[in-house]
Amino acid sequence: MTIKASDGQDVTSLIGNLVENAVSSLSNKDVLSRADFALHSAGARTVPRLTSPTYELRTPSKSWQLLGFLGSGNGVAIGRPPVTALHHEVHNGYCWPFAGAQGTLGVNLIQPTLINTISIDHVAREVATDVRSAPRNMQVWGMIDGKDNFEKAKQIVAERERRRQEAIERGEEVPGDVGFGVPGWLSRREEGLFVRIAEFSYDVRSEKTVQTFTVYDDVRESGLDFGTVVLRIRDNWGQEAFTCLYRFRVHGKLLTLARSANVLPFCQTT
Repeated sequence: MTIKASDGQDVTSLIGNLVENAVSSLSNKDVLSRADFALHSAGARTVPRLTSPTYELRTPSKSWQLLGFLGSGNGVAIGRPPVTALHHEVHNGYCWPFAGAQGTLGVNLIQPTLINTISIDHVAREVATDVRSAPRNMQVWGMIDGKDNFEKAKQIVAERERRRQEAIERGEEVPGDVGFGVPGWLSRREEGLFVRIAEFSYDVRSEKTVQTFTVYDDVRESGLDFGTVVLRIRDNWGQEAFTCLYRFRVHGKLLTLARSANVLPFCQTT
């Protein structure tokens, strides 16, 4: 098809370039348009002691073990490291896998942050190799650091316990804990105190591949800030062998904008 201007000039190529540039701009734009304080390229880092081991696939036969030895050593294929979940690339297979359906990812954020939302990315069902490996039910816990934060956390916990007791008296079902202390699934790896700040489910049936969840109201209203958080994945969508986390994002506000002046750009650090 040829497109001509009112003066008869052929503008097909010009229109085509405009459309191509518009499509490219949309495809390269972050659909959330929110700062991610768990982004590795901005300075965030994983915390090994708070993170599950990466999934390892051992080859089943001697011949395959030989090939495995030549490729990755000792017949073992090792998945991408946990830091993969802090990168912006999200395409099929570019994820962090851990064994089974339960695991944790500990992250040191780029700076202490007043967190208001959490986002989880996964590839679309149409291109996913096995959508069953997507994480399903999750929690986020924040490590309490500093006297002021500890006092704020104590107030949150006291109010949660009060509401919990009232619910019990009304005969309602209530959670077994108020989300404070050292969770049992971290007790052997960490001595700090944590508070649960969010709980949510990722829905692989949704058309949205990036899903955002709000942290608890009491956390947002308290002014608690966190420098370290732990994403706890409680189950997945049916894959027994492993779970794949594509991206974990943390949104909110930096504790003080003034502190950002003292942080070197990531490209200048070693």
